[in-house]
Amino acid sequence: MGNITYSGGQASEGQGGFYGSGGSRIQAEKVVEKRPEMLALAADVQHIVSVMNEVDKLEGILEREIEECGDSAPSGKSIELRGSIKKVMADPKVIECLDRLEVQGEPVWGLSSSERDLIQMARQKVNDC
Repeated sequence: MGNITYSGGQASEGQGGFYGSGGSRIQAEKVVEKRPEMLALAADVQHIVSVMNEVDKLEGILEREIEECGDSAPSGKSIELRGSIKKVMADPKVIECLDRLEVQGEPVWGLSSSERDLIQMARQKVNDC
């Protein structure tokens, strides 16, 4: 059996007690690492929602244009629409928002599942451009 040393005094008063007991140790403060980049900013989310709504409209028009033209060569309008989609998705403001809404390639915390899906889809469209 090991030696247990008692220092005297009353342990309930913060003095004395057994060496090695919880009262004789200094408790380290809990360190919480703050990472604000892990939280979504509402303005960024709203901007991406707006951009993706615009892209959806452009893609809808493009699909109708492709259906009307059939298998023929791409029309000037369809080429223009593709260029508009690329321009919207390659806008530096869109890319900055996406960069703030992702950490290590994954959407940040604080997003709903539909917002997470939207951010992933937006990043895919940026990468495709």
